[in-house]
Amino acid sequence: MANVHSNTSTGATVTAPKVVTPDTAFTVQCRVLHALILRELKSRYGNRRLGFLWALIEPLLFISIFVAGFHLLGRGSQGGLPAPLFFVAGFSPFFLFRDVFSQVKSGAQGHQTLLMFPQVTRIDLLIAKVIVNSLVSISVFLVLMVGLYCIGYHYNIDNPIGVLIGFALMISIGLGMGLVFGAIAIRYEFISSITNPILGRPLFLTSGLFFSASMLPPKAREICLYNPLLHCIEYIRSSLFVGFDSRYVDLQYVSIFALVLVSFGLMLLGFFERQRK
Repeated sequence: MANVHSNTSTGATVTAPKVVTPDTAFTVQCRVLHALILRELKSRYGNRRLGFLWALIEPLLFISIFVAGFHLLGRGSQGGLPAPLFFVAGFSPFFLFRDVFSQVKSGAQGHQTLLMFPQVTRIDLLIAKVIVNSLVSISVFLVLMVGLYCIGYHYNIDNPIGVLIGFALMISIGLGMGLVFGAIAIRYEFISSITNPILGRPLFLTSGLFFSASMLPPKAREICLYNPLLHCIEYIRSSLFVGFDSRYVDLQYVSIFALVLVSFGLMLLGFFERQRK
């Protein structure tokens, strides 16, 4: 509020100028992230005819195909759970990982125009992408779970905190892999075109989307358990459903894997960014 002073000699009233407090670095950072999140939402969903609906349709199609296929094989349940619940608890986290990985990888390479603004950094861009993809994927997961409950697939959530931890680990692994391969692709562009055939299909087949670790033969299980995504999906299922329990989950292994991956990715990104400049 401006200060008002009275000049007794002249009878005039003098108003002191209003002092404007500059924005803190945290305030500026929040505004930048807010703007980048809105831009990311518009660029990914605003120009599509289906918009956010496509984020729901894609996992629903995959889940429906697998449920129908297993039903034709006479397997209405999987891992002791109704097939729709089993597949939703597997495909939704995997699609979250996939989208975070893909978007962080592309964000680590491009968007040079946005980086011309002094307030915007590469990390800001990546954080915005992670937030948008995480919120959309988790919202889709909640819609699918509520929908299944409403049509008769009743369940009791065993450990809500465990579900959040499982999703957080999936996000961290997607972030770390996106940083590593996105940073390498700054120097070697061909990396972007080979990550899906080299990583996408093997991870899809070994992450426990349509099986649980206990269903595998010992040798196959030993190999698949090197995949941290399998641990995450097993943990999410066991945290979601009282009737599902997995004794093969190793959260320490997954946490260390994610931490090392993110740290190494940030180091690589900083190295190749300095070379690009």
